[in-house]
Amino acid sequence: MKYLFNLPDFPNSSFVMQITFWTGKQLLFKDDTPVEQSGEKGKPFLIPDDNGTIVKAYPKPSLPDFAPILIINGEKHRIVAKLPWYQLVLALLPLLLLYGGALGGGAGAIAAMLNMQIFRNDDSTAVKYFKVIGITLAAFAVYFLLFTVIYSIIA
Repeated sequence: MKYLFNLPDFPNSSFVMQITFWTGKQLLFKDDTPVEQSGEKGKPFLIPDDNGTIVKAYPKPSLPDFAPILIINGEKHRIVAKLPWYQLVLALLPLLLLYGGALGGGAGAIAAMLNMQIFRNDDSTAVKYFKVIGITLAAFAVYFLLFTVIYSIIA
């Protein structure tokens, strides 16, 4: 997923954070140029400013929202706006499958992450809701189908 954003410390620059869905690996680009990520604790991105000094931007998770925040000089910067509460509830609905154990938890977590990404894409509002409801129903269907197959094999 790609997130386009600006930072107040860099008013003349635009940023893109790219996050891999399966691994969670984060890449940061400043004006289409990759930003180096340090190996030190917290793995900060080393963003050069206009004066040539390096500014450390620490990526931190933002739960329950899966989009990270950047901490620069102790100040939190959201790279995307928070989802409204009703979209967040609908997006996280598949997490109810956690009550189904590891199988349900896995299906629910993947569906919830997909739902969050869908609410942040550029589709129309109606299309976003149809997709999210479809993914949520599909997650429940996949869980119950797999549960039935596994139960019939071991029973």
